[in-house]
Amino acid sequence: MTSIATFFARSSRIARAAAVTLAAVVALVSTPSRAQEIAIGEGIALGWGQFFVADHDKTWQRQGLTPKVSTFASGRLVLDALVGGGVVIGTAAETPVVFATLNGLPVRIIGTLNRHEPFDLVAIKEIKTAKDIKGRRIGYSQGTNAHYYLSKLLRQEGLAWSDVTAVSLNPGDFVSSLAGGAIDGFIWTEPHLSQAIAQGADRFHIIRSEGLYKTFSTIITLQSTIDSTPDLLVKAMKALLEADDNIRKDPDAAATLTAERIKLDPVIAKAFWKRANFKLELDKASLVSLMEEQAKWAVDNKLVRPDARIPDFNTVVVTSVLDRAGRE
Repeated sequence: MTSIATFFARSSRIARAAAVTLAAVVALVSTPSRAQEIAIGEGIALGWGQFFVADHDKTWQRQGLTPKVSTFASGRLVLDALVGGGVVIGTAAETPVVFATLNGLPVRIIGTLNRHEPFDLVAIKEIKTAKDIKGRRIGYSQGTNAHYYLSKLLRQEGLAWSDVTAVSLNPGDFVSSLAGGAIDGFIWTEPHLSQAIAQGADRFHIIRSEGLYKTFSTIITLQSTIDSTPDLLVKAMKALLEADDNIRKDPDAAATLTAERIKLDPVIAKAFWKRANFKLELDKASLVSLMEEQAKWAVDNKLVRPDARIPDFNTVVVTSVLDRAGRE
């Protein structure tokens, strides 16, 4: 009898243990996988539309991501945060990446959001044409594509850097510096152009030089992130691809929400939208060619350390992440 009782007691314990194990398995299967956190850096400009739409439409979350978004006044500041470990993916034009790689930093481009002519000169009314910036104080942001644009503008007008007083500023200080008289004009994009005109259309105006330069709005990360967490980046790119589709389906809605995000009149945003040519892709050959041109400009003008060598930009532009996101 004792052996039979022991048998049944032992069987009961086994059954209870099996039930507990089964319950744990069921709970594990039925519980959704934990979302992955991703730190995202976003510049304040219309050209980053896909990121703003991804935020608004929660396409990050649909890919199982929990976004932690930080905004920056320029792509160069996003890149600084990327290198410093504050973000793992972000927005920047190609020029800050050129400077970073010339300085040996392993920044990589894994996609482009659009290619367009972003910059205009905002100036006091006494500057009637671009050539009139001779002898004037012109604001720009060193190490950005606005720096490159100003160089091309000067060359086009037959001027040298010594013909102007170039004042490097944080883009957030452009409008106040112009309104306060510290500078006579600045090179940048929206929303700063409209913000400057709002200070007084009788005082300031926009001077456009079309066909001078087209930027790539790029998506950046580090090589170490590509190596260690490629799945995370693929999810992020899939979220941006969905946002890209949403822009094409309803460009007016995308322009409106982007305008709200960067505090810009929606009418101005919609006019700029056509200029931006939004499409998430990666034309590696064209991008590498432009980066090589800018690197040569930076070296020839002694904008980098003397021992800087132009890298192979084919290794800086990485197509594998977007290719995989498009397949899956």
